[in-house]
Amino acid sequence: MGSEADTGVSMMLGSEEELQARLALTGPGDVARGIFMNSLLDLLRQFGDEELLHQCLALGGEQRFLEFFNYPLSTWLKMAYPAARRMSEKYGDFSAAMWEMGYQASKAFYASSAGKVLVLLARNDPLRLLNNMPSTTHAVLGDNTGIDQMKRTGQSHGILSYKRDLVPRPFNEGALHASLEAVGAKEVSVHARALGPYDTDYELSWS
Repeated sequence: MGSEADTGVSMMLGSEEELQARLALTGPGDVARGIFMNSLLDLLRQFGDEELLHQCLALGGEQRFLEFFNYPLSTWLKMAYPAARRMSEKYGDFSAAMWEMGYQASKAFYASSAGKVLVLLARNDPLRLLNNMPSTTHAVLGDNTGIDQMKRTGQSHGILSYKRDLVPRPFNEGALHASLEAVGAKEVSVHARALGPYDTDYELSWS
């Protein structure tokens, strides 16, 4: 598990206390698309722990989610935390498991019909894709959270600023890494810098 430096608050990332703090902040406007729920379930099936899979299915209340239907973000959090804790043994720790979840969720999104349209519109230009990120994240996470702005800092550098970043930062690091790869970026680097308990700047670079 990560330390308080990972979360921006004095709680251990991945702990039950830290999960409950996130859940307490979620409301009706905080949503996640079903494609991210399904990506998590697919990763669990690959992991091969049937007991964990059934536990997460029970927490989610569905055997399969409609890809572009909105579900409560709290449901995703309740599924993702026990999954990441258990999969820490494969990926190294809670943060690494969350990173992998984000990476696979983003790959699933860009393989979908909606994701393919975004890749097409980006024309293999990472900056063009990043410039569209604020509207994209609001569409998939609701209006209360997501990317607030994109700031270009160089030809192959940028900063994405998140507000109310209720998803663990390692998840977003993995998701943004896969997003840049989707448009052909190489040598991708994504680093989260905490601005507050749930506000974050993600510093990105690529070649």
